[in-house]
This record gives sequence, C-alpha cells and structure tokens, in this order.
Amino acid sequence: MKIAFLAAASSPHTVKWANAFVQEHDVTVFSLPDQKDEQGELDGKVTVEYLPFSTAQGGYKKNAAELKGKLAAGGFGVVNAFGATTYGFLAAKAKAPNVLLTVLGPDVYAEADRGLKGLVKKSVKHAAGVLAAAPNVITRVKTLYKKEKAYFVAPFGVDTEVFKKLGAEKPEDSMCFGSLKALEYGNGVDHVLDAFAKYLEKTTGAATLKIAGTGSMESSLRQKAQSMGIADKVEFLGHVKNADMPALLATIDVTVQMGDAEAFGVPGIESMACEVPVVASDTVGASEYILNGVTGYLVKIGNVDRCCECMMELRDKAAREHMGELARGDIKESYELAACREKYEEALRAVGSRVM
Repeated sequence: MKIAFLAAASSPHTVKWANAFVQEHDVTVFSLPDQKDEQGELDGKVTVEYLPFSTAQGGYKKNAAELKGKLAAGGFGVVNAFGATTYGFLAAKAKAPNVLLTVLGPDVYAEADRGLKGLVKKSVKHAAGVLAAAPNVITRVKTLYKKEKAYFVAPFGVDTEVFKKLGAEKPEDSMCFGSLKALEYGNGVDHVLDAFAKYLEKTTGAATLKIAGTGSMESSLRQKAQSMGIADKVEFLGHVKNADMPALLATIDVTVQMGDAEAFGVPGIESMACEVPVVASDTVGASEYILNGVTGYLVKIGNVDRCCECMMELRDKAAREHMGELARGDIKESYELAACREKYEEALRAVGSRVM
C-alpha cells in the first residue's frame, strides 16, 4: 500500500504511525516546512517532503496546488490527513482523493469551539472516512457533522514489549513525580507544580518532580517553581524522544496530568504500560482509559488539593505497585500497538483505492 500522510513531521502522532506502517508499506509524509522532524524520530525509510509555505504564510491554503500535483504524480492509494482544522482542510483544498481524516481531539473540541466549526465540517465532508483514537472524539464529530460518514476508532497504541517496567534503582525513602505534557496553556503543568508544592508542605520525605516537554510556558513555569521555593526539587528535562521515554518512566513513581481537556492521553497510557500509576484530570479522554481508584486516579479539573491527596496515597509502595500492575493489564488488553495498528490499517484500506 502506498500511503501519503499529510501531517506535521514533528508530531508524535505522525512519528508513531509513519514508523509503524513503513515497515510493510511505502510511506511519504507531506509536512509544512515549519514542522520539521528536528529530532530525527521518523524512520529513515519514511520519505519526507516539505511543502513550500509555512503556517505563518497560510500554508494550509497556499500549499493546495503544490500538494495536488505531488499526490497525482505519486500514485498514492490512500491519503491520511491529520487534523480537521489543519491538514484535513489542506486535503480538501487540494481535492485529495481517498482521504482518511484523523481527528486529534483539540481540533474538534477546543478549536471548533473557538469558531473553526466551518473548517471541521469542510474537512469531514471531503474525507472518505474519519478516524480517531477514542470513541468520545467520534461522538464529538457527529455533533458537528450531521450527515452519514464512515467512522473508525484506532487508539494510539503502545508497544508493551518496549514500554514496560524496567526495574531501575530507586531510593526507598523518596518519591519521583512526572509531568509529560507539552508546556502549553491548558495542559495543566502549572497545576502540577501547585499540587507538588502542596505535597512538599504536607510530607517530610524527599520528593522530586521531573517535567518533560517544551513549549511557550517553559519560562513562566520555571519562574513559578522559583517563586514557590521548590526550584531545587523540579527538573525541567526539555524534549524527550519517544524512544527514551521508557527509561525516563523507569525513574518515575507517579505521572501527574492536570490538563483542562484531553481527548486521548498518550503519556498516560505509556506510563500505565510501564506500571506507573497516573493521577489525571477527569477529562473525557482520561476517563476512557483510567478506572478511578483501580488503575489510576481521576480528579476534578483544577482540583489541586485532591490531586495532592492522591499523590500522598501513592506513597505506599505496595499500593502503588498493585495499581501499576492492574494498569499495565488494562493497557495490554485495550491498547497493544499491534492490535491498534491492525485497526488503523483496516481504516486505511476501507477508504483507499481498490488498487493499492
């Protein structure tokens, strides 16, 4: 099968699926030039072509003519466009054939609510089918686009042979918490700092917080940690490659996610696969993969006090390890990469041309 991905080369979603499919198929990624794979995470067998116009130059519109020509010359059997307000819109403008639109969550929730419903509807209308990582996202699309459409669900997927408990040495008398979300507004990393500060006030044991990721809030988050007097206990790690994430998770006891909204939580399921319990806001996404009190904890959005209480409960090593084992069992059952890849490939074949 010859697959064209219209997606940001820098996105972990692009990296995940392009790398997964290039092992058996011919894969080309068409990306805007300001979304390059700077970290080199795409497999060397993936062909990457950068379109001429950037986001700031109106690339989701202006690249349509260039893309149309490349798709026609490439003879692709299926076009997988990521994002209903970005590459899905570009696919529609380019009149791309055999499009599977992958909706990511923020595009059909926050962005649609900010006035971009028209873009969502245009992208969905043009697509031959719509795929999402979680059922709640498909439900949301159906509220925005009322007509019939082929819908598919394929979770992001985790390779549990890679994401597993590695048994790293950890101090018995210390707790390490982790925040694995991009440092952007709405992802709640500021709330994680607040919860961690409260945790330090209520306990006497040693504790650290590792923050992985980059983003526009990094400077303000560093300043916040400094002003709270906890900077010496907070480590900003910057970007962590997905291949390095299992080793990082081996050093973390609990992952904390306090975002305002989440359609699907990749760091959460990767943590759980490594037997690291997750404390998360009770968003529609987290509520689909965490069984509260059993495989993790769900707290009301913005409830820093309850988040702190859950962090304190997980100081008990036996309870933490038991929750981690149950969490991994759930992930293996519902989010194993091989099974998710099969579902995704079925969706690609369903909307692709008959000869691929």
